Amino acid sequence: MISFDTSLLVNYYQSKLTGLGGAGTSGGGTASGSTKYAPTAPWSAAAEPIDSSQLLREALQGKKFIDEGAATLDLSGASSDYKKLFALYQGLGTLTALAEKMQAKNLTSFDKARLTSAFERGMAEVATYADTSKFEQIRLGFAEVSDKAKTKVGIPRAKYEYVTEPLVTGSASTEVPSFQGDVRFSISIKQVSATIDVAIDLAEMGGQPRTLANVINHINGKLEAAGVTTRLGQERIPGEERSIQVGGKSVKLPAGEDSWALKIKSDMTETVSFSPVQTAPAIYIAQKAGDPDPDGKADTDDSAEFNQLLKFQADTSTVSGPLQQTGEANWVEGRVFAKTLDGNIDTVRATEVGPDGSVYMLADVTGAVDGQGIKGERDVALLKYDSAGKLVYSRVLGASDEAEGLALAVSADGKVAIAGRVTGELSGAENGPLNSGSTAALADKSDSFVTVFNDDGEELWTARRGSRQDDEASEIAFGADGTVYVSGRSKTSMPGTTALGGWDSYVEAFGVNAKGEPEAKFTQSFGTSADDRPAGLVVDGTHLVTASVEDGRAVLRRFDISGGSPVQVAQRDLGDLQGGTIEGLALDGGQVVVVGSTRNAALSAGSVTRAHAGGLDAFAAQVSADLSSGPSDAVAYYGGAGDDKAAGLAVSGGQVWITGSAGGALPGMTERGEADGFVAQLDIGAGSVVWQQQFTGKGGFATPGAIAVADQGASVLDRLGLPSGQIDFKDSSKLTAVSALREGDHFYIAANGGRAKMVEIGRDETLESLSLKVRRATGFQVKVDIAVSNGVRTLQIKPLNDRSLIELTPGEEGRDALSVLGLSEGLLRATKFEDGKTVSADGKNTFYGLNMHTGIKLETPEDIRHALAELTAAQGVIRTIYKDLEKAATPESVLRQREAASGQAPAYLTNQIANYQAALDRLTGGG
Repeated sequence: MISFDTSLLVNYYQSKLTGLGGAGTSGGGTASGSTKYAPTAPWSAAAEPIDSSQLLREALQGKKFIDEGAATLDLSGASSDYKKLFALYQGLGTLTALAEKMQAKNLTSFDKARLTSAFERGMAEVATYADTSKFEQIRLGFAEVSDKAKTKVGIPRAKYEYVTEPLVTGSASTEVPSFQGDVRFSISIKQVSATIDVAIDLAEMGGQPRTLANVINHINGKLEAAGVTTRLGQERIPGEERSIQVGGKSVKLPAGEDSWALKIKSDMTETVSFSPVQTAPAIYIAQKAGDPDPDGKADTDDSAEFNQLLKFQADTSTVSGPLQQTGEANWVEGRVFAKTLDGNIDTVRATEVGPDGSVYMLADVTGAVDGQGIKGERDVALLKYDSAGKLVYSRVLGASDEAEGLALAVSADGKVAIAGRVTGELSGAENGPLNSGSTAALADKSDSFVTVFNDDGEELWTARRGSRQDDEASEIAFGADGTVYVSGRSKTSMPGTTALGGWDSYVEAFGVNAKGEPEAKFTQSFGTSADDRPAGLVVDGTHLVTASVEDGRAVLRRFDISGGSPVQVAQRDLGDLQGGTIEGLALDGGQVVVVGSTRNAALSAGSVTRAHAGGLDAFAAQVSADLSSGPSDAVAYYGGAGDDKAAGLAVSGGQVWITGSAGGALPGMTERGEADGFVAQLDIGAGSVVWQQQFTGKGGFATPGAIAVADQGASVLDRLGLPSGQIDFKDSSKLTAVSALREGDHFYIAANGGRAKMVEIGRDETLESLSLKVRRATGFQVKVDIAVSNGVRTLQIKPLNDRSLIELTPGEEGRDALSVLGLSEGLLRATKFEDGKTVSADGKNTFYGLNMHTGIKLETPEDIRHALAELTAAQGVIRTIYKDLEKAATPESVLRQREAASGQAPAYLTNQIANYQAALDRLTGGG
């Protein structure tokens, strides 16, 4: 078909009607045949094309980015504002050329360094020019200009509700399988002056059907009789939409059936706890599930893996076993649940059970978890889950660059300690004398860190204490007096130690002074001249016992610490692991248990009570805690014909539990997928397997990585989706707990052109204390409110009056609080609505912002794309300013003519054009 652009005819007839020949200007400052009201813009088609390659060469030669003299105006008497805007536009164009050049292939490190240096110099020049230049008809700022600033980080308001997982699908009047059988538990309600225990026994319902509504009514009757406010209700969970593929197309199906869950409703006057009558051990396992390489190509990153938290119940002698829920995939006998974790959790490093029965998890994260963002590329997160698998809180370390968590410990009073390695800034940490640092030549080397939290998940202290080269803390334990003991490794000497060669292992102890600040009590290296790796640490009274892999051998050491410094008093070599590893060390009465993997069928750990099955097998060995040889020393291997690898160890109630990866069907088990996991309870002395299970995950892939056991963690509450212990309805009010903010992070604020003053984050910072700091820093020239939106309390900053001008500036790199709070750098001024548009409330010239920020970089492809987007947007702001200036200089009569010219062509003209097209179709046969 032959067709033509009908808009040409429309424009033609519009020009006949209005005499203006089109819809207005586009950077030329005029329309065809009419008076010029603004100089020709450099982006106009009528202007001489900008030579970006020339701009690039000049920038790399060190020439200025902003050159007002190079900007020419072709309109006599035009405002000097145009010259400044055109010069600024070209400066942004030069920055764009540099950023685009960074995308070129085969750039050398020297080329990249030159481009980066020039870009940083240009950014500083453009920012200064935009912020300091004086204009006649406008006001301009480099960053954002707004009438208010509101933090994205906030404190959630307490919500006194708890919703379980779905218990029944379909009708709420259906009998609930989880309610059948012996269902007895207690609800404890703590009020201001009393604690009321309400015993629940569903057998008291007699022959009444145990539907959701009937059970809720029964329990609420008990609660009402007890005189408490807390009640149970039901929560409807709408069925999910479904679709299938038919002929390569997605066909939408009706939504699935609704599900129903229990809801606990309380208020701020009551604390609610649940306790079962009968309990059994609960085993928690963190695993990766999903295909790690769907396309089978090692050079592609197409992993479909995700992380899960599994819970198992092994003993059903006193508590009925868990039931498979509707649609639950990969279920095996004994599995209570398999919860999929946040997608930004990359690796789960460790799990531990706390004294309240909660599960603590240490993970490396690559993005926000539970809405809590991170500063750098990778950070450490401490996550707390209740016994029902519901996330209670998440805490990120707040590293500015990269951090990895490697060790986790929970004390008897609920304190939590984590350890690992960190690169870059970690503000608020107590620094050691030899750290690699964040700005010097060794800034890319990792340092060991230790952080301790209280039982509410609020940081008490952080110590960063490393060597000049790479080092890390990989094992951690609490002493009875609260001392924190650490084991790790370093490439060079740690403070106060002597290097032994290769990677050296070390032990270290931390206490706190009268101010609550961490202090190193001792640091001592140990190992061989080869590369060593610590793999376990336990505290046995006044002694430490370590496990490590030294030159490929499994070695246990015992240190006496009663004198204040560690003195090695015993060592035991368990033999060559033959390429294997050690995955855990635990204290079990007067013995230590060590677990790992090996091809050595004859480890030197006492009697072999369960034989090696061939290939790589998991092993569990028990020896005397003083490392002397004794008749109870034993080693039990666990595995089948394939390669089986241990991944974690837990000892609870005198029972030994291990988890890991199975290389095939294990003895007495069935292979379930392409890559299975296993969990087993071992009696090492007898060489027997007390209980075991082999399992898989989505797509037939499961890779367990950590295990924790709660001796009384499984109960009938699991079947009801209820947690054991106290329900936490509210989180911490400290900003350092609910965000990546750290003590010492800061930003700057200035009022009405005055000197910028620092606003520094404290360890116990709240919204209220931060609000007061902001007001004080501006001499109370700013209005700060705490606003509530969607149940979250946030900070909102506004100018105090129509004349106030507030400037927000970020803190130094690595310690900036502005970006973490979610505030944009820039200016705040009051506005008003006048003549159909928003204008500055002070009656002065309109204020524009380029909406850029000083932290733009060219380090990664993503950084470059982001930089180009910001530069393009900033040039768009200049074009908008140009249009506004040109419009202000154009007479009203001309503006009205242009508006008419850009309107719709009359109906008769449109119809006539349609007739022309139809005639053309007939002449050409429509094709």
